[in-house]
Amino acid sequence: MAPAPSLLEILGALLLYSYSVYFILSGLSYALVFVALRRRLGVHHVPELRESLRAIRTSMVGNLGNVLLTAPIHWAILSGHTRVYFAVDEHGPLWLLASVLLVLLVTETMIYWIHRALHLRWLYARLHRQHHAFRRPTPWVSNAFHPLDSFAQALPYHLCAFLFPLHIDVYLGMLGLVMAWTVAIHDQTPLWSAWAINHTGRHTAHHWYNKYNYGQFFTFWDRLCGTCRDADGRASG
Repeated sequence: MAPAPSLLEILGALLLYSYSVYFILSGLSYALVFVALRRRLGVHHVPELRESLRAIRTSMVGNLGNVLLTAPIHWAILSGHTRVYFAVDEHGPLWLLASVLLVLLVTETMIYWIHRALHLRWLYARLHRQHHAFRRPTPWVSNAFHPLDSFAQALPYHLCAFLFPLHIDVYLGMLGLVMAWTVAIHDQTPLWSAWAINHTGRHTAHHWYNKYNYGQFFTFWDRLCGTCRDADGRASG
């Protein structure tokens, strides 16, 4: 087995990946929604260049801090200090599928309560306010977090790597999905809606009203706790 990459090599790879994904996904989403298809999609708000540049600067600093915090976890994975495995045969395809559901259950639960805690006065003032400074979300705002804020909301995925056997493709695939989802829910275009999904319209309401819709992909914790709202601020049925 080849030796694990050094922490410095992991840092470099994560930085390249993080910035590349952010600029590619956010840039494409912004170009489509706010430029090419703006009239067809009925987008009325076009952010000022200054606002977009502020979001990009905040995202670059946030991504750098998040990578610095995440790199030791990836080093631990590649060094064999977690429960991440690399061959499907080790636990079989049924466990592979079950682990995806388990990751969703763990992360949906933890992220709801972490996100809700970030709206408590003390944590909000010191961490989460930085993201809510952008009341009108755009794809450039998708990564505009304080580093500790973004790391806290990603932490449940990293914890799964220590809690139960997790195939490397499930771990990395779920992290990649979250990055894409984060861009998608900040583009202000609720082209579709579903009762169980915390879609773009609901996340836009989260920015407008500074509360409600704390969930990740789904609405079940918001519905259980009475924090699910539609874009107009009314309770979601």
